[in-house]
Amino acid sequence: RTRWEMEKEGLFSLEGCVEMAWLLGLVSHFDGRLPSGETYSGWVDSKTKSPIADLDIKTQYETYILEHTGIRLVEPELFGGYSPHRKLFYQQVSIDQEMKPIEVSKEEALAFRRQHGDHCEVWDAGADRWLVRLKKGAQIYVPKALQFDRLVAGQIPTGWDPARYGIPRDIVDQVDPVTLFTLVSVAESLMSAGITDPYEFYEYVHVTEVGNTSGGGVGGMLAQQKMYGRRQLEQPIQKDILQESFINTMPAWVNMLLLSSSGPIKTVVGACATAAESVAVGVETIQSGKARVVVVGGYDDFQEEGSYEFANMGATSNTVDELARGREPSEMSRPTTTTRNGFMEAHGAGIQILTTARLAVQMGMPIYGIVAFTNTATDKE
Repeated sequence: RTRWEMEKEGLFSLEGCVEMAWLLGLVSHFDGRLPSGETYSGWVDSKTKSPIADLDIKTQYETYILEHTGIRLVEPELFGGYSPHRKLFYQQVSIDQEMKPIEVSKEEALAFRRQHGDHCEVWDAGADRWLVRLKKGAQIYVPKALQFDRLVAGQIPTGWDPARYGIPRDIVDQVDPVTLFTLVSVAESLMSAGITDPYEFYEYVHVTEVGNTSGGGVGGMLAQQKMYGRRQLEQPIQKDILQESFINTMPAWVNMLLLSSSGPIKTVVGACATAAESVAVGVETIQSGKARVVVVGGYDDFQEEGSYEFANMGATSNTVDELARGREPSEMSRPTTTTRNGFMEAHGAGIQILTTARLAVQMGMPIYGIVAFTNTATDKE
């Protein structure tokens, strides 16, 4: 809804601003007695708790909303503090003199000696105290920050909280953000189809006839970041983090929390073409008689590791070059122009519900489009 408003009109309607203000956590709904004693039901400012009329929300919050949604400069608070202006790397350094001893546990002391060998002195200092001294020639890694030139991306709205949609906090804390994007997108697609309770499907079709062909390019990128980076740094990480990194974990969570179906799950992986391929596979699944309802679409994340490697490939828009040409962040995604400077990375999910025409009519669902034909082709490029 709100994305369509921006793409079609270039601005938000009053209703769009109300929805976005709620989505960003700027306003919340209140129904009760105000501190003044007055009974009130309506919107209040999330910080001040002061009542605000619907008509005033656009005036008060639209500027902030536009600054913190869509394609814009990377906002570190969305990515655990990551800033392209201070891209973290580690420099290997060989020390040229003995360092002062540090106190560690016995297990850590033995681990240091196992890694550094003759360049590490370890001894028991008594009272369950062990000391380690790194000697000349030991190799250590020192963090450094470099300037990176991919400064812009399509990002979820700042302040977006999946718990606001009703997802339990323990689930929010457990799963990868891509799973949360997907869960909310599936719920939104069901609402757009007039389905407020997914179990309504099972009044018309068998549980084996509801499938899912949504997919992604990488899967849980933050989960992978934790496994391959933070685990090595011995930061606290959940023990089942591996399962949150799989590309098919997102449809699995959708099925567990929303659909409870036993129909086919076909996880499509096609990089930038994933969503289109998902629709094609979904249509084929329905045409083959293996399902009558299929969740289709794509989901992916934006994280610093992928951003850096896409830049190494020369695949993405170079923000520094674009700014030098006088372009604003909102002008840097130009996929069909001769001046395009690479694609624009983003994160999120886009989901649609496919059904047979007969079922859509039987259930009274709004029909937004008819898929007449799907096909995929590969060229030599």
